Amino acid sequence: MAVNNIVLATNTLRTSVKSIKKKVGTLKMSIQALDTELDDIDMKFDKLIVESEIFKAKVEREVKREVRRLEKELETLRKSTGAVAVVDHVKVSPEDLKVASTIAIIESILRAVCHGSDDFRLLSYAFLFPAVIERVVKGNEDAYYLEEMPTSADVIVRRGLEYIEWVRSECDTHLTDPEAWELFSSLVSDWWRNDALPLLYGSRDDNWDIDEPLSLLEMVSWRDNVADRPINFSTVFDAYEVYRRFKDEVYKSSGVQDFEIKTFANAGDL
Repeated sequence: MAVNNIVLATNTLRTSVKSIKKKVGTLKMSIQALDTELDDIDMKFDKLIVESEIFKAKVEREVKREVRRLEKELETLRKSTGAVAVVDHVKVSPEDLKVASTIAIIESILRAVCHGSDDFRLLSYAFLFPAVIERVVKGNEDAYYLEEMPTSADVIVRRGLEYIEWVRSECDTHLTDPEAWELFSSLVSDWWRNDALPLLYGSRDDNWDIDEPLSLLEMVSWRDNVADRPINFSTVFDAYEVYRRFKDEVYKSSGVQDFEIKTFANAGDL
């Protein structure tokens, strides 16, 4: 009789243990599911923060740009004799082939300068997007069109390679490191506005002084989120869409083909 009681108690205990294990297993699955949901919420929250920072950077940059533009207008008015000149500004509609040739020339020079230096290229885009590309696609300023590769292109490439060499000697990390970006963003922008672009266009545009480079968050978004470009970078996206459609037509006529053949052949001499 005692033995039967012991067997019964043992079986009951075994059943209880199995039931507890099953409940523990169910609890673990619930915890794992909760962890997954929390991770998903955390990722969405991080994305929201990044998008908020990008929007904030856009607003701040445009405000600074507008303030500087107004300051320059005020300075011009102060220097004027008081006479009011009425100037009719004829807005020229963008011409696809001109936009395509301009982008083709800029991209060709960037390829020659930034070969193996994608971080410098991204940092260059940060200034070129607002200072040149946006103006090109808007078509309000004919002077920003480049229909033929300028004779100064070789000099720009040579000086660009020398500048990158100097940057590497001063920066011991990748330029997309936040601290490095903060330090070199203004320096690289100055190189474009004071050296490369005046050589490219044959003169200097004072408007470059009020142009602010895009932030690291914005440029990382441009680089990594291709699908979001039409929304977050609509003007620049339009420029590169025109370039994509007509690059074959302008590849030879713009002189890009001859320039790239020569650059490739003389790569070691630049």
